[in-house]
Amino acid sequence: MNQHSPEKTAILKTTMIDALEANFGNVTVAARVVGISPRTHYRWLKEDNEYADDAENIKDICYRKITDGLIQKALMKIEKGNTSILNKMLGIFLKKLPEEMDRASRLNNVRLTASMKYIDTREEAEEIMRREGKM
Repeated sequence: MNQHSPEKTAILKTTMIDALEANFGNVTVAARVVGISPRTHYRWLKEDNEYADDAENIKDICYRKITDGLIQKALMKIEKGNTSILNKMLGIFLKKLPEEMDRASRLNNVRLTASMKYIDTREEAEEIMRREGKM
């Protein structure tokens, strides 16, 4: 095991967190960039609560960046009339909505509740989009 000074270890930990974000949470690639083994990262997770919290936050940030990008691409297809993408997205997101709301509630110490309005026809959906300036 390679021993570093506490200052050097702190720098490596910060660099690893940055590398995790740059590589969308890929531990193997991030560790290679920093010059440590993935085992070192996992050891730090066990030994250092602050590092573990930072790594968990990065995981969440990376997940959101990826999902936001996918959502943007899907929305572009939906705007072009691809309703199968819309149906699939609704199935995915509505399935995860309760757990996402529960997680956000815990993180923010605020109880969130879902409110949904169902749209029965394409014309109704188009009217809503026109009112919101999206069509």
